[in-house]
Amino acid sequence: MKTITDRGKLEALYKKLAEAEEKYKFKLSHFRGVPHESAQGELSFSELKVREDFVQSLKSEIAEIETKLGIKK
Repeated sequence: MKTITDRGKLEALYKKLAEAEEKYKFKLSHFRGVPHESAQGELSFSELKVREDFVQSLKSEIAEIETKLGIKK
């Protein structure tokens, strides 16, 4: 059974965050708003919000581990 240390988990989260932010910024740059009664526009908006929430959850998890390890940023 493989055990991941807090430092290892933190490094993995940094990589995940970088990838997630890149994808979020790409989607955001191509988002043109939600046209009235457009299913595709609403799906794009929903996907954008899910990505935004994912980035925020990664940031909060990183902050929690950094606090636990005593790392200041």
